[in-house]
Amino acid sequence: MSISRPALLLIGLLILFAVIGIWCGPPLQGLWRWPAALLIMMAAWERFRLTNSYTLQRQISPVLPLGEACHYTLTIGNHSNVLLYLETQADYPHNLSGNANLQRWQLKAGNSQSHTLTIIPKQLGTTELGAVYLKQLGQYGICWWTRRISDHIPLRVEPVRLTHNQQVIGIQSLGNRYSRYLQSSGLEFLELQDYRTGDALRNIDWKATARRGKPMVRRFSRDQCLEMVVLVDCGRSSRLQSGNLDRLHHYVNTAAKLSEYACLHGDRIANIAYAQQVLAKTGMAGGMHHLSHIRLLLGQLSALNETANALNATLEIKQVLKRRGLVVFLTEIEQPEAALQMLQAVKLLSAKHQVLVASLEDTQLYESLKKPARLWQDPYRQFAGLEYLRGRELTRKKLQALGVDITCGTAAELDEQILLYYHHQRDRISAA
Repeated sequence: MSISRPALLLIGLLILFAVIGIWCGPPLQGLWRWPAALLIMMAAWERFRLTNSYTLQRQISPVLPLGEACHYTLTIGNHSNVLLYLETQADYPHNLSGNANLQRWQLKAGNSQSHTLTIIPKQLGTTELGAVYLKQLGQYGICWWTRRISDHIPLRVEPVRLTHNQQVIGIQSLGNRYSRYLQSSGLEFLELQDYRTGDALRNIDWKATARRGKPMVRRFSRDQCLEMVVLVDCGRSSRLQSGNLDRLHHYVNTAAKLSEYACLHGDRIANIAYAQQVLAKTGMAGGMHHLSHIRLLLGQLSALNETANALNATLEIKQVLKRRGLVVFLTEIEQPEAALQMLQAVKLLSAKHQVLVASLEDTQLYESLKKPARLWQDPYRQFAGLEYLRGRELTRKKLQALGVDITCGTAAELDEQILLYYHHQRDRISAA
């Protein structure tokens, strides 16, 4: 419960009236008690007569993409015959961030209103939308009466999927046009899928269409498909925050997009999550069924408080990747011990495979280095930031000396850079 502004003003006047009565003495000395008692009785009656003839509903998709803004609708309906004044405020759990500002509602009798709110999922796994605190103004406008509403809306946060623009990256490259889906010209059968606009009619499987009662098409992979292993660093450095998400969750999103892109183009892919040891892995395969296994693996990852060891992951790569392919490390390259192990791992891989090391850039660090020092700790912080950048640049040069490709950028830039790099590798195989 909280007192409304008009009631606070009235209480202030009562206090002033009581002070004047005390100064003046009888008969005004005790008159303030009567309006005070009346005010208390009105507040009690207001609470007794408080209506619950309203409904609150929230509509949201049960599956949310990690790190992306998601909208949901909050609707309140007034089923009473009086005008309602309400205020609502969302109480999100720690793994969701969103607008928790106060929302004001004025509902006429029999009407309903809707507000659109935005949240950003920050962690993978299952969660709930959280509670809503609702305040209702009483009949006489004396108090706001508070109520906590917990509707227990279950949510599941998964890695993101490709946007339409990312799905068609490289459709036009080097003056040639490539189809998003491969055609059946001497290629290996991959799987059956629902017909989509733009699919060639000769790829329709008429028997499967008759069995399922809807158009089905055959997907094919090339004889010279690209095999790729994506490694996600789940070590201590992946717990560092970068924008709304930590580094691990940015890497999970990047791995999910790259895996989906490879499966859409008929290539084979495996995913490995590692810290000090290999934590989880998928086999080398292609197709949408295999993609579901990859997304399940990525959706269960969490950062560990230990230094990542790329050497142990390299031994696993040699068992999964039998022929020459592409190896993508999503990791931090500044940590001295981890960087040394990364250099040793790359030496073992670069002789046979094409290796790409991708890492996130800390934009906040660059911005802090540009600001003038104001506190006595600022020069030491800037010195630590410069040492961090120096370590990254030193590791970058050592990796490049071994013939390893390096790409760094913000979360959005890193996704585009890796997808373009992968597309260029496919072009090289096609031209071979």
